[in-house]
Amino acid sequence: MDFNDVQTVDMDSDAENSTMEFLAKEVAITLTNTYPNYPWVVGWHPGMALAVKLLINPDFNYGYTIDCRKPMSAFELAHMAKMAGGELLERLDLPRGAWTGEMPTKNIQGVDKGQEAAVFEGINSLSDVEV
Repeated sequence: MDFNDVQTVDMDSDAENSTMEFLAKEVAITLTNTYPNYPWVVGWHPGMALAVKLLINPDFNYGYTIDCRKPMSAFELAHMAKMAGGELLERLDLPRGAWTGEMPTKNIQGVDKGQEAAVFEGINSLSDVEV
């Protein structure tokens, strides 16, 4: 995967959006190369914050924020992206490395009691889905 393979939604062309789009693409590439096949989403918020989310997370409101307000090297950004992805996978008890289609069987650890999202009903891997 390279930079041109990453798709983004049309945004305003101001300086902050241009910068955040570039950083989001870099994070998406790092996540895809580090944890292949997992469905990652990287977005950004005003104030220079990236939001990393995993589409198979039962609670899609839960993500990992990368603060981009201070300048950082490409190495630092890649490290933060790997930490974000690894943290989300670990909290769902999913393996690091390539995704094999295994679905989460529990909620994110650390979500307040009573605020948990419904876990996928009886679907624990892609092979369990009827076609």
